[in-house]
Amino acid sequence: MFKNFKKMSKGKKAGIILALVAVIGLLGYVVYNNFKKAPLNQYNVTEVKKGDIQTTYETKGTVMSNSTLTYTALNGVKVLSVDVAVGDSVKKGDVLATFDVSPLTSTLAGYRKAYTKAQSAYNESASSIKKAQSEISSAKSQIAALDGEIAALEKEIEAAEANASQPAAPADAQYSQEQIAGIAQSLQNGGMSEEEIAGIISSLQSQTGNITREDIEKAISDSAATKRIQLTQKQSQKQLLETQITLYGAQTDDTALSIYKSVMEQKKADYDNYLDLYNRMSDGWVAEADGIITEINLTAGEVFNPEQSSSTTTDLSSIMGYVSGNADMTKILSDIMGSVSGSNSGSGKGIVLENSDEFIAEFSVGKYDILSIKVGQKVTVSSLGSTYDGEVIYVSATASESDSFDISTLASTFTGNSASSSNGALVRVKILNPDEKIIIGFDVDIKIDTTRIEDVLVLPIDAVVTDDGLNYVYTVDEENKVHKTEVTVGSYSDNDYELISGVDEGGIVVDNPKNTIKEDEEIAVKE
Repeated sequence: MFKNFKKMSKGKKAGIILALVAVIGLLGYVVYNNFKKAPLNQYNVTEVKKGDIQTTYETKGTVMSNSTLTYTALNGVKVLSVDVAVGDSVKKGDVLATFDVSPLTSTLAGYRKAYTKAQSAYNESASSIKKAQSEISSAKSQIAALDGEIAALEKEIEAAEANASQPAAPADAQYSQEQIAGIAQSLQNGGMSEEEIAGIISSLQSQTGNITREDIEKAISDSAATKRIQLTQKQSQKQLLETQITLYGAQTDDTALSIYKSVMEQKKADYDNYLDLYNRMSDGWVAEADGIITEINLTAGEVFNPEQSSSTTTDLSSIMGYVSGNADMTKILSDIMGSVSGSNSGSGKGIVLENSDEFIAEFSVGKYDILSIKVGQKVTVSSLGSTYDGEVIYVSATASESDSFDISTLASTFTGNSASSSNGALVRVKILNPDEKIIIGFDVDIKIDTTRIEDVLVLPIDAVVTDDGLNYVYTVDEENKVHKTEVTVGSYSDNDYELISGVDEGGIVVDNPKNTIKEDEEIAVKE
């Protein structure tokens, strides 16, 4: 073979050498590829250190106004101008509309008249009760005095009757039959019985000396018969006073007074309310706050008579039914009610202004998050690329049906909690300094910084994987081999979990491990 090779020309020799080199190179490439070491997968890693966890709650809320200003117009007022349109943004103090209130002056006078009549009826009822109470007090004082007089008379009668039973002493002075007949006739004319007359004559006959007219009058007045007449008179006076007390007592019943007071207060409220609306329209409506016009029911140059009108006077029909059996009260109340009449005694919605200073976002919170949300917490609100400051102003104490779904629902699966309940507690957030990008009825993004935990071990959220409800990380040893390690996590922020157990401080974990990563796999750590 070598002899033949030597006999070959230089060109052939060169070709054969090149072919051999190529074959040897090919064999070497095949052997290298079969036995070389495969390249390692590259990962970013994180050292477990202590840090702070700022927990947040994120969700969506619906924008609404927490303060709706409704401008009420009185029926019959003439609209001079309407200076805004639906959808306009207005500033506090901007003119909304102007009016001619002259057609309402007679109606206003009627409200004032009704109030005046109701006030007069109340005052008269109060005066009547006061007078009756005074009469009762006077009658009771008179009865007390009569009781003393009656008791004294009863004792005097008892003494007179005892004296009459004693035998008469011999009389030195004798009465003629004519005198006795004259005395008896006088006493009989006074209404005394024969027995009573005989007792008085016997008393006179028992006296000695000359009998004067005064003696006769004293004998008559001291007699038991006379005192019985006086007693009867005193008892009749007492009975009359007791009857008067009963009658006056009926007049002190404050039921009527209470009714008149209620009517007076209602009519005062009617008058004050109508006067307030009258004055507001007389001055012209101005915006009481910054906001957006959402409804207008006025037309410039026309009289305001809305299809849906609310009464500006209190309905007294229930009171009228209650006093139907009292003709006097029914007449008085009917007169009061009749003071206000006509189509102008009503009002309707003129302009509606949603107060932008009171724009809120409303949403529901599940039971696993409600305890972390408190009134006064600061809030970040985002809408159409703009961010606004906000504040939690209301957290409901009760839950209601809710279909809300928020970011914390997803995160709760990593912390061992189940998904949020279908029931939610209502939360309201005030949006500070809103602009045209905050639109009533639209959704906004809500982010609330809740609890801050300091100086705890933290893990990157993307280092944690979940398998069969358990949380794991892949730790890296000194030989850059990975080990699947179960961990327990707690609170979380946008980027980190609180590490409760599973990896010690200083441990190295793989960031965002791929599904293909294997136990004991050696990896290359990216710088």
